[in-house]
Amino acid sequence: MPIRFEKVEHLYSDGSPVSFQALKGIDLDIEDGSMTAIIGHTGSGKSTLIQHINALLLPSSGKVTVQDYVISPTERPAKLKPLRQIAGLVFQFPEYQLFEETIEKDIIFGPMNFGVPEEKAKAAAKEALKAVGLDESYLERSPFDLSGGQKRRVAIAGILVMQPEILVLDEPTAGLDPQGATEMMELFQSLNRQGITVLVVTHDMNQVLHYCDHAVVMSEGKIVKKGTVAEIFAEPAYLNELSIQLPTMTQFIYELNQKGFQIDMSINQLDDLIAAIEAQMTSR
Repeated sequence: MPIRFEKVEHLYSDGSPVSFQALKGIDLDIEDGSMTAIIGHTGSGKSTLIQHINALLLPSSGKVTVQDYVISPTERPAKLKPLRQIAGLVFQFPEYQLFEETIEKDIIFGPMNFGVPEEKAKAAAKEALKAVGLDESYLERSPFDLSGGQKRRVAIAGILVMQPEILVLDEPTAGLDPQGATEMMELFQSLNRQGITVLVVTHDMNQVLHYCDHAVVMSEGKIVKKGTVAEIFAEPAYLNELSIQLPTMTQFIYELNQKGFQIDMSINQLDDLIAAIEAQMTSR
């Protein structure tokens, strides 16, 4: 397992009157090479969880193991710096990752900080920018002159240029139009098929259905369910209790089955759904 949480707890402002426990006894294994969704209502602990993967946050108790790195309450962050080259995190708000005067300088900051020569870093920046759908003309622009969606693409490019083995994404398509969101999810899926482990925090259940293979459900700082995407969406009533909507296609199948159809709830392609409906209509 490349990522393992063992009895992880996290308290914000520990010891103060405003102390808040965001994670409670987390035990979790993320499968190597998987594309895993982290889902749950706002405030359930999703963002806190993923920030432990590259040691932006240290657990208050318990430990996180990422490949050969152990993240515990007593580890020195400087010792864990190389971990951030292996596990790249794209924040929910791209402004948190953009700080240089040009996009090129922003993207090459990471690799140069790890000793990559400037010219090699610049060449890699062009490729990373291209991968997220932006051309070379953006390199000399200020990141602060971009739209929200463009900032998100640049932030993602700044992580991809590091060639991470683990890619952690917090609401990666927020601010993108539907076509842009599809392009980004297809990029992440392509990277996953190349062997990169991908974790996605998202509220978009349609993305979970179409692109992810595993899912983890969080509520009030705890993991309440985990399994394949098909297993997670096979319990509509339970998800409804957690205020998690079903994907559009899964909801439609559920309603058909309530009316007497017997269609596999794990179907995630429109052609397969049409074929299943036609088969049952014919047999009636």
